[in-house]
This record gives sequence, C-alpha cells and structure tokens, in this order.
Amino acid sequence: MKLSTIFLLLGILFLTTACPGVRTKSNSKKLEENNQNFPDLERFHFEDISFMKPEMFDKEYAENYILSEVSETFIAYDIYIHLSIELFDKDQLEIIQYAQDNTQKDLDALHSHYINRRVNSLYDSNVSIRKEVPKSVGFKGYTQIVHGKSNSYDEPISYFIATIQVKNDFYVFQLIGKKDNMGYLYDDFINLLSSVES
Repeated sequence: MKLSTIFLLLGILFLTTACPGVRTKSNSKKLEENNQNFPDLERFHFEDISFMKPEMFDKEYAENYILSEVSETFIAYDIYIHLSIELFDKDQLEIIQYAQDNTQKDLDALHSHYINRRVNSLYDSNVSIRKEVPKSVGFKGYTQIVHGKSNSYDEPISYFIATIQVKNDFYVFQLIGKKDNMGYLYDDFINLLSSVES
C-alpha cells in the first residue's frame, strides 16, 4: 500500500470520528428549533413521583445548590442550565421549623426557608413575589424567582424555585441558569411542574 493511500485513509478516519459534535445538534439549537421550549421530554421517576424531564439534561453530581440529602441534579452543559429536585419529609420540616423558630405551616415554612437560604447565598440578589403554582400542577405549592450573583464580578443567575406538596412529602424543584438565558424558560418550568404525577 502506498504511503499516500495510508494518509488518505487516516485523514478520512479522523474526519469521520474526531468531530462527533458536528453531527449532533447543540442544546441551544434544539431549543431554538422548538420555539424556545424544551424538546424531547421523557418521564423521570424520583422517589414517589414522576415528571417529564427534558432529555438534554445529563446527570450531575454537584450538590452545591441543594439542601436535602434526597435529591437528583441534572445539567445541560452547553447551555449551562441546571435542574434539581429534592425531597423533604415531615421530620425534616420539623427541624427547619424549629431551627427557624418558624410558626408557618409545613409547605409555607419550607418555601420561606428555601428562598431565604438562596437569597443569603447570593451577592446583590432580588426576589419576585411568591405565587401559588397554577392549577395545572394539580398539587398545592408555590413558585418564586431569585436573581443574583455568586460574587460581585459574576454574571447574574436566575433561580426558578418551586415547592409542592404531594401527600405527606414536600418537593423542591429548581431550574438554574444565567439570567440572560432564562427568560424564555419559565413556561417550561411550569410545564415540568404540571407533569408531576404521584
């Protein structure tokens, strides 16, 4: 075999195997093509509930933005958006209420505690008003948005936070990303909550 043929074959091999990203669409392109909505949803089971999770999210092992030991975290790397779900039971809520000297009921106490912890972890933060989740969710709960920075020199980050009660358990959902990228994803966050089944 001639040397030029070997180089030609090696070149073809390199072009067809070394650039897999060229053959697949980026998550930002998928969002763009789907009218800024999460495409390719799949049912994900967590503890005693399930919900429709966008396929673009990969399992993440970071725990720096969650509070419960019973949780799942995900990330869409190329668009830097995090998704998390956490479970709190009655015992954990009693601890939260006792530590905070909080007289609020379970769901209210958890939501207030979570928002306060998030705000206290940020630099230059602001918080939206608390709203009840839409009726389409099918469970009692609240949503709120927190904007802020980790440091004075960081880009602002948005935290979409929801707490919902399913039977005797309490779940916290978060969708987190750069503030500039998050404006068009709030309806997707509500759709995710609306897909929760027990």
